[in-house]
Amino acid sequence: MVRAIGLAPLNAGVFGMIGDVVEYGQWKTHLRQESMIFAGGSIGTKVGSGVASAAMTGFLAAAGYVSSAGGTAVQPQAALDMIVNIYKYGPMIVAAAAVVTLSLYHLDKQYSSIMEELTRREAAGVL
Repeated sequence: MVRAIGLAPLNAGVFGMIGDVVEYGQWKTHLRQESMIFAGGSIGTKVGSGVASAAMTGFLAAAGYVSSAGGTAVQPQAALDMIVNIYKYGPMIVAAAAVVTLSLYHLDKQYSSIMEELTRREAAGVL
């Protein structure tokens, strides 16, 4: 439950931004490509999850993690330390990446003028 509460603002922000990109794309190119943009966002989420999982697996393997189907394996201290470090520093890295990304995000400042222009275009029949 704590994990879900922590991820909720990030997911809300990301998926809200994808909707803004639809409007921006239509404003910039005169083509509305909702399905392509949302499909790209969905693929990006899946690829990102896969890359993150592969990275965690690589970190654990490098630390000497012992995989056991029966659950009887004793983990070396380096593997246990790596697990703790992943949980400790992983969220900090994600938060830092989000801060950098959001500091470079400028569409919210342009959004009202973009929507006004799109409304004028639609009224004039020019999309």
